[in-house]
Amino acid sequence: MAKRWRIHSHDPERIAALARAAEVPAVVAQLLICRGIHDPRQARAFLDCKLTGLRDPQELPGVARAAELLHAAVQQQQRIVVYGDYDVDGVSGTSLLWQCLKLLGGDVGYYVPHRLEEGYGLNCEALQTLASQGAQVIVTVDCGIASVAEAARARELGLQLIITDHHEMADTLPDATAIVHPRLPGTNYPFGGLCGAGVAFKLAWALCQCASQSTRVSPRMKDFLLQAVALAALGTVADVVPLVDENRVLVRHGLLSLRESPTLGLSMLLKVAKCDTKPQLSSEDIAFALAPRINAAGRLGQARLAVELLTTTNAARAAELAEYIDQLNNSRQS
Repeated sequence: MAKRWRIHSHDPERIAALARAAEVPAVVAQLLICRGIHDPRQARAFLDCKLTGLRDPQELPGVARAAELLHAAVQQQQRIVVYGDYDVDGVSGTSLLWQCLKLLGGDVGYYVPHRLEEGYGLNCEALQTLASQGAQVIVTVDCGIASVAEAARARELGLQLIITDHHEMADTLPDATAIVHPRLPGTNYPFGGLCGAGVAFKLAWALCQCASQSTRVSPRMKDFLLQAVALAALGTVADVVPLVDENRVLVRHGLLSLRESPTLGLSMLLKVAKCDTKPQLSSEDIAFALAPRINAAGRLGQARLAVELLTTTNAARAAELAEYIDQLNNSRQS
């Protein structure tokens, strides 16, 4: 039996007023009102979804301090490790931030804990190992906001710890060198719904501003950010955060980037997922084709290979990793 859609009735005068002001058909105005959008400017922003809808990254709580620290670490050639979660949000955000630091000339590596052996988030043993290997700065992606004991251990080890996260916070925050979080206590950032990769994208953008010594980034860094928005979109869709406000902008433009200028790894992932010939990509392609493959690597303790796939500049290696991760996903399903 075919579905019959019914639209909840609303005040006809309000619908007509929004339709006129936003220059949309009445049915679109009614749907916008159903979504709680009554202001014409909000309606146009929702429909147009322009990149200018992203707020200046410097407004994100903690990002200015974190960007300054990372920029200084790059200039001083301190060893930086991006420490990410093993889910799709963490993997995509880790890849994005690693690429940014590498582009700026940083001495940077990445670490993703083994899901079964280490569990979620920061752990003291990993911090000890990274410190013994020469790490000086640890920047987390999609984890760390609850890691009070681990932050204390990082300080004992002489590590600078920069936490970027979006998860719920306890009453006590970690004693980190810097914390980036859209809902940090005592701040009033207008949109608290960013995912880990979205927060990482904002930090990467702020870092590019620092390196450019301007709010307008250099052409090379602009090209990077326009490509990196695909990774932010990947994490945003996979983490099932509300597709409104900045998330909607990230996904809209991330899908365009994914179709028009994917990185080598994403290009190979699109190929094994049989999405490479599609004229347009949708959030469903991320949710049901790309994300499950990356997630399979994390669930089976091989998330680091997913980061390698998303960051490699070697075409043969990208193809090999994409095929392997596709096989992992098939094995997990069988």
